[in-house]
Amino acid sequence: MAFFKSPEDMYTARAKSFKAQGDAHWAMAKNGQGGFHYAKAREFYEDAAYNEANAKRCRDTGATFAKSKKKK
Repeated sequence: MAFFKSPEDMYTARAKSFKAQGDAHWAMAKNGQGGFHYAKAREFYEDAAYNEANAKRCRDTGATFAKSKKKK
């Protein structure tokens, strides 16, 4: 992944994105747009928690992206 400096950064960004989407669906559900949005919000919050756990695991283990070998 050329965009992110480390796997930790990647998982942290994904967790932040999923949480924002969950917050948006939660707000839609609270404004009377249906139970579908509650379910989607729960799914996004679960995905955010999963990615936060992966970010923590990467931080604790010092994970990095593998460098590709150059062809001669």
